[in-house]
Amino acid sequence: MKIDTADTLRIVQHQSSESATYLRQLHIWLGVGSAGGTVSMVSLATSLPDPAYVFRFLQPSLWSFLVGIVAAGASLFFLSLRAGAMGGHYAAAHNRDQFNDAIRATPVMFSSPQSLANDANRDRNALIKKSNEAHECAEREWVLRQRYSIAWRVSLVLSALAFVFGFAWPLAQVSFFGGSLLPFSPE
Repeated sequence: MKIDTADTLRIVQHQSSESATYLRQLHIWLGVGSAGGTVSMVSLATSLPDPAYVFRFLQPSLWSFLVGIVAAGASLFFLSLRAGAMGGHYAAAHNRDQFNDAIRATPVMFSSPQSLANDANRDRNALIKKSNEAHECAEREWVLRQRYSIAWRVSLVLSALAFVFGFAWPLAQVSFFGGSLLPFSPE
């Protein structure tokens, strides 16, 4: 079965757009979820008889939600830096290709006195130097893109783990370890 190139390009673009939409939703969900968890825990604490006790009890969750919010924001920051580095990489690679095309179109001059050849090849050598600089820039941008991708993944995973811990900690304390949202009173 032969696949049409235009159809393949359209499918790839659609899937890339769908993936970006899901990632955007995940970032929003993690940030809003952690913020919502904070608000709900603070509301719960203020509605109970001893809010100071409940705030102390919920401190690990509140800190965890704070980490989740900051990590969700950091993941968007790293995603932005990754996109910028990727744009820089493609721009430098495009410039390198343009210089290489110009180099291929310029013949190499040979001469018995090397100084004549150097003078004749001065423009070509300048293009080679610019091509090498563009190549180095493209490589640097690609390395930055890789680093920002790792930082983005780490911050996204950290945000997700902080969100889960923020909700799981008080539930585990109450369900399994005999914790209580009300202070112990020896009546």
